[in-house]
Parts: sequence; C-alpha cells; structure tokens
Amino acid sequence: MNTIREYAAGSSIPRRILLYLNRMDIIQDPLSPKDLIGLQLLEQIWGNREVLRSQLSRLSMKTRLSLIRTAAISTKWERYAYSRYYNQEPGKKLPMQQVIEEIETTFIFRLSDQHIKRLYTIRNRAQVAKHRKKSALKSLLQSTNK
Repeated sequence: MNTIREYAAGSSIPRRILLYLNRMDIIQDPLSPKDLIGLQLLEQIWGNREVLRSQLSRLSMKTRLSLIRTAAISTKWERYAYSRYYNQEPGKKLPMQQVIEEIETTFIFRLSDQHIKRLYTIRNRAQVAKHRKKSALKSLLQSTNK
C-alpha cells in the first residue's frame, strides 16, 4: 500500500498538495489504485506552462499578481500577514503586535519565537515589494511624461 507520505517522496507533486487533496476528499490515505491513476495523470501535467496559462487566464490580473507575489509563502497565516502589510495604507502604521494578535485569533494558534522572526521577514518582504511597485510606477510615469 502506498501512503501519501511514501508517494510524496518520489513525486513531483509536493506533499502539502497531496495532503490538501486528501483533506478535500479527492484522494485517500492510503492511496487507492484509482488515486494512483489520477496522481500519475496529474504528475504528467504538473507545472506545465500551457496548463498553468489556461488556469491563470481565468483569474483577474489583480488576483494573478497577488498569487505571484505570495507563491513562495506556504502557510495561510504567512500569506495573511503578507497581505496585511502589503495592502497597508500609505502613511499608516501597522504594529507587529496587532498582526500577531490577529493571526493568533484568526488561525487559533500561539506564535512561537520562530514564527515571530518569520513574521518580521514577511513584513520586510511586503515592504520591499511595495517600494518596488511604487518605484516602478514612478519611473513609468516619468518615462511617459518625456
């Protein structure tokens, strides 16, 4: 019998995706023969640009950009924190303690010191992305005014 953990070890599909499919009742653990056939098909198209392009075309440009910005962030609470800092209004302050409390309340778990360090990294990443976006818009406006 193949378990999800065993299958993930040799698969191009990340374990967290396999676990997600299991939570959604799309596949079982241990994997049935039917699950294995479906996963073999999924592996053949996993990461294929044409398939991704078709899937992404169904999303709005704003949603696509948001997805791209947060693609490397694996957990929901980290994406939440990133969005809070990225979408923060200019000139407004968003204290780290407020975001910590929001995460602990929303996601019902206590942030460890390691989580809080990660939160500082995420805040920094969001601030850099906002700055780059602002700089790109500024240079675009300057180039169109010439």
